[in-house]
Amino acid sequence: MKEPVPVILVVEDVLSEGVLRHILDVTRGRFLVTACLGKEGFGFIRKNLPVFNRVAPRSPFVILTDLDNNPCPSGMLREWFSEPLHPNLIIRVAVREVEAWLLADRRGFARFAGIGLDAIPRDVEAIEHPKEFLIGISRRGHARIRGALVPREGKSARVGPDYNGCLLRFTHHHWSVRRAAEASPSLARACRALAAFRPMTDG
Repeated sequence: MKEPVPVILVVEDVLSEGVLRHILDVTRGRFLVTACLGKEGFGFIRKNLPVFNRVAPRSPFVILTDLDNNPCPSGMLREWFSEPLHPNLIIRVAVREVEAWLLADRRGFARFAGIGLDAIPRDVEAIEHPKEFLIGISRRGHARIRGALVPREGKSARVGPDYNGCLLRFTHHHWSVRRAAEASPSLARACRALAAFRPMTDG
């Protein structure tokens, strides 16, 4: 077996880190995560993309960000950074948010949350605001799911008190990357890019 490829992760938040680590875990030991940067929203990624690109020849990066309200991933990335990206810089965009990748395993999430399968559309990438949608359907789920994911009345928080913890438990113990990739083209592209990656050394 070949030695795993050391990579540095760059993500928007804790949930994205958990999702990306799980995706890498199912690549059968191809990658060794040496560090994880970011967790400060997309602004950190956009600001530091030129730095990551310069460092990439010596240390590969795997970057995960959300599309949010941008029209398309390629246009968003061109706006962020107009120079050619080094082949060791793997940047993937979740359409429209990483929550859509979790919802793409419709069977897994419906069972985990205690909701009907029909509550989750087949085309999860057409959901305009996946995080809000996920919270909305969780209101119909098990009491423990509602308590974790749904914001409490009278509070200013946009998510429930254990939003990340609950979804990370789902990610690591119930989420099927294979099933989700069948329903999410952006996740499928990310999986293919990681499976095909071979680090390039300059010189």
